[in-house]
Amino acid sequence: MKNKKLIVGIMLFTFFIPFMSIASATTEDTSLSDVITAGKLVVGVDATYPPFEELNITTEKVEGFDPDILAYIAEDMGITVEYKDVSWDTIFTSLAAGNFDCVMSSVSINPDRMKSMNFTRWYYFSMQGVMVTTANPKSIATVADVNVTTVKVGVQIGTTSEWYLDDVVAETITYPTITLAIAALKTGLIDVVLGDLAVLIASQDVNPGDFSIVHKFSPEAFGIAFPKGSAAIIDRINPIIDELVGEDEYNPEFSTYYNATHQKWMNAEVSVDLADLKIALDSYQEPPGPTISGASIFALIAAIPVTAYGIILKIRRKRD
Repeated sequence: MKNKKLIVGIMLFTFFIPFMSIASATTEDTSLSDVITAGKLVVGVDATYPPFEELNITTEKVEGFDPDILAYIAEDMGITVEYKDVSWDTIFTSLAAGNFDCVMSSVSINPDRMKSMNFTRWYYFSMQGVMVTTANPKSIATVADVNVTTVKVGVQIGTTSEWYLDDVVAETITYPTITLAIAALKTGLIDVVLGDLAVLIASQDVNPGDFSIVHKFSPEAFGIAFPKGSAAIIDRINPIIDELVGEDEYNPEFSTYYNATHQKWMNAEVSVDLADLKIALDSYQEPPGPTISGASIFALIAAIPVTAYGIILKIRRKRD
């Protein structure tokens, strides 16, 4: 009786496996068609991060380096862009909740974020920076000098800058925006600010003589973040980014449009250290493993009942 029940169980299990596999393999990805049908891409952004993204109080429009890059992408796709300005500490939960299609807001690609999001290829290379006042009373010279008990460190909450701080040692003060952290540094409430280098340089430009960037570290790459299962729209966008940055991610060739946009918002020509770029890309890109074709997958599925039948025959012989 036990053998008979086992045989029936195996037969039922092997009968349903192909259907389960086919169902999981044919889950429809509507990320691209949904955007094309709507005629617009709804984008989550924290518009408090110049020169990448900020709200123009006169026009009430989001502007900056990221919006200009996205405008190029949207024009190629024949769609418009609608921004939803939200706080950084809720931006990824809002993405997961479906409040917008993607996040393009100076988002560093890293393995932790890749667990819950899909990313386009990189469109901007960044470094972290250490900024102090010109007086620099704590004599901070590198990021290593930050993790000591006598230093008050300011960062924007939820950013990669926060990950470099030892909560047990450093007195970390988090702010909703990077501009608030920089304002606290200027008034002496904190000793140092960590942030993306281009943002710190921009703050220097509007506060001449007040700040000094003493160290840069941690190469990072920015990408556009989509919910999991958004391969279709990412496959559509990546070739457009290739036009702007070059197809070889490790050896970029920047387009005229990209260079002009960078000059416009960063007040500098594009400059990328290839060794640092490799560090950034290697930090989240894994070498490709062996690929399995669709035909191979279905061959494996088809082999399951045959293998199971062989097991059943052995059981029957043993019983007999």
